[in-house]
Order: sequence, then C-alpha cells, then structure tokens
Amino acid sequence: MSQRGVENASSIEKVMLKLHDSCTDHIGQAMRSNEPQINRVLHLEADFAAWIKALELQPEVQQFQSAHRDFGLSFYAAMSGLYRQAFSSLRSFLEVAIGATYLSSHEFKRRQWVSGKLDISWSSITSPEDGLYSSPFLEEFCPEVIGEQNERLTSLKRAYRRCSEYIHGNIPTSQLLPTDLSYKDDITEEWLSVAESSLTAALHCLMVRYYKDLPQSQKATVEGSLEDHFSHLVSVRRLLGLPLDEGVS
Repeated sequence: MSQRGVENASSIEKVMLKLHDSCTDHIGQAMRSNEPQINRVLHLEADFAAWIKALELQPEVQQFQSAHRDFGLSFYAAMSGLYRQAFSSLRSFLEVAIGATYLSSHEFKRRQWVSGKLDISWSSITSPEDGLYSSPFLEEFCPEVIGEQNERLTSLKRAYRRCSEYIHGNIPTSQLLPTDLSYKDDITEEWLSVAESSLTAALHCLMVRYYKDLPQSQKATVEGSLEDHFSHLVSVRRLLGLPLDEGVS
C-alpha cells in the first residue's frame, strides 16, 4: 500500500473510532436516564424470545428469529443515538413478526414471501375484512378477542405509523432528529415508548394466532407473560382461566 493509502486508512480508522466512542457515551447516557423504561422493554423482549422457543417447530420460526434480530439492532441503534436507523429496524421487526404471524395461516403465500415472490402487505395484515384482527380470522383462531380487536388493531397501526414517520422524513419528526451524532433524551424516550407498544402488539398477535393450538407444556412457557401484560383484558382472563370481575360473564 502506498504512503497516501496508509494515511487515508489511518484517517478513516480514527473517524470510525471517534464515532464508536460517541456511541459508547450515548449508551451510558441512555442507560442512566431511562433504566426503568429500558427494563420494561427488555422484559417484553425476553417474553418474545420465549414465544420463539414455544414455536420452534413451526415453519415460520426463522422469520420470528429474524424479527428478533431486527429488534436487537433497533435497540442498539436507539441506545447509540442512531435514531432513524432505530425506528427503521423497529418497523422491520413489526413487519416481519406480524407478517409471519398472519401468513402462517396462508401457507402458500407464506412460502412465496420466504422465496421472495411476494412482498408483505401491511394493508392486508391490518384489513378489517380479512386481516389478523378481522372477525373471520378471530372466529377461527381466538374468538375470545372479538369485541376487543379495534383497540388492539389501533395500537398496532399507531406503532407502525410512528416508525414510518421517522423513516420517511416527515417534517415534524425530521426536525426532532439531531443533525449530528448526539444523544437526545426525548427521542430515546419516544423510541422506548414505541418499542414497548410494538413488542406488546407482537405478543398479542402471537397469542391470537397460536395460543389455543399450543400443547399444554408450551402454553406454560408463555402464560406468565400473557398474565403480566394482558390480564386487564377479559379475553385473556378467559383464556388463562383467571377470575373475572363481578358482573362479567
């Protein structure tokens, strides 16, 4: 390598190490400022991992594992101050996790998706006529949720939309993003909020699609998380055999 090439390589290395040091500083600030919220998000992430274990024999488990990796990248990016990348990977988590859940009931389309012949259609997944929270879908997989689906669908769509606003450069969100690599507590807090909503939505979708079909031994691995996050819902209390409030039949 020429002397000029050596100098260029050395300069690039210095820049990269400086960026690395900056990201390390951001991680420390994020952890000190948001520990309770981070713990909640990591609790939900661990529960998602438990579902992956329970579904390890399902053909779509590879997509759930891929979604889990996307979430890990999103978390790292958010803690490091790479906010647009954090929201992008979080949306990818939603698309892959919820897409795999929905397409598990459409084997032909699922195979086409995996082989690259079919793209995920978010509008199909969230369709009120035949999407994951449509009454026909719920009637077959989890009729207990009928009557609660509008609230759950709204929460899922809201998380996806917020991620998209950061990715597509909407003016209000673009103005929030720093122009350099710097820590922003308000954006970190918002990512944590959207991440919590995204993981909660993913867990509920997994419950809707799979819970009633799980063997009892595998149900036991996810029931704790369902009770933790959804015991306020009548549908989940019925699924888990928990007592209902007086006046609820």
